[in-house]
Amino acid sequence: MTINRFDQQQAGAYTCRPIPPQNVQSPPVSLTMGHSPRSTSIAAFPAGELSEGGSVTLTCSSDAAPPVESFAWFKDMESGSIPDSFSPQLHLSYLKYTDRGEYYCVARNSLGTDRSGSLFLNVTYSPKNTHLWVSPRRDIREGSFVHLSCLSHSYPPPSRYAWYRVVGEQLVAKGNFQNLTFPSVGAQHAGQYYCIASNPLGSQASLVSSLTVLYPPKNTSIVARPSSVVDAGRPLTLTCSSQAYPAVDNFTWHRLALDGATVQSAWATKSGPVFAFSEVGPGETGQYYCEARNPIGAHSSPVLTVRVRGRLKVIALASAVGVSAGLITLTVAVMISKNMHRVDAEPVENVNKRPPEPADTVCCVSRPNKPSQLEGERCPTFPLLD
Repeated sequence: MTINRFDQQQAGAYTCRPIPPQNVQSPPVSLTMGHSPRSTSIAAFPAGELSEGGSVTLTCSSDAAPPVESFAWFKDMESGSIPDSFSPQLHLSYLKYTDRGEYYCVARNSLGTDRSGSLFLNVTYSPKNTHLWVSPRRDIREGSFVHLSCLSHSYPPPSRYAWYRVVGEQLVAKGNFQNLTFPSVGAQHAGQYYCIASNPLGSQASLVSSLTVLYPPKNTSIVARPSSVVDAGRPLTLTCSSQAYPAVDNFTWHRLALDGATVQSAWATKSGPVFAFSEVGPGETGQYYCEARNPIGAHSSPVLTVRVRGRLKVIALASAVGVSAGLITLTVAVMISKNMHRVDAEPVENVNKRPPEPADTVCCVSRPNKPSQLEGERCPTFPLLD
């Protein structure tokens, strides 16, 4: 006997016997309606929201004939099944935030397979993986728009945020929103920031992140040591300083005359943050300024006037020497004149007489720029006229 399109109506016990009838009959054969697994479903115990650190048991049930031979468990539409999960129950202990998600099971017998619907396992947990997101990510220039976001994983989602800036050993509160925005960022906004995300189950702080702002040199200035007014022959050091990020990579010095005109000197311009003179002279008197430059831009310092003292001293010394020489010359002339008058006054009879040999006379004459003649030196003699 052949049965086509076997269904539930053909299910039952079948026997056979020969014709013509004889007192014999086969043992019965039972035919049942078999099918692959169907109506597969999942139940969770306990049901509802689960807390981090708790446990839950998932049970997979299915109608199948013959009965289900094996089960497999899956999470979040992943390609592979959960390891060691081939029983109708899946037990999860010490729940973590990573256990949160959708679960389903697959039942299998010799006639086929069936997949259950998804069950969402809701695990509540405090904020995790809190971190900062800075936009743009790199090359933030002064004046650009900067957006800082505080990102965190938690369930329920974070209900409160707090921003802080690290200034030395102090913390400066910057707001209680998820995002911190600088419409026009400046050098004063550069620094280290971090945020804290909180929900009813706890809170977590992010790592400290640096906000780097690129800006051209500013506040460029010159410092003169020991002073901008210096005596001739003394050393002088000019130092150029400037604030910039990245740091200044080139300093250039310029010199102007006191009237503001550019000095066409042999050195033209000099490079480096320090401009040193081992000995200054009157020729170094003038106005100086420096230019600081980095890859972002350049900035010049205010003009510093350097004055070298010493020229007036030279003139005064020369004048003193001239006056001294003049006085000495005048003194000698007066002495000669007196001697001449003394000769004219002598009697005639004494003219033909040889004058006595003059005695040694001790005198002391001051000479410019020379020590006085020592005591005992003969004074100069002058010829007598007839």
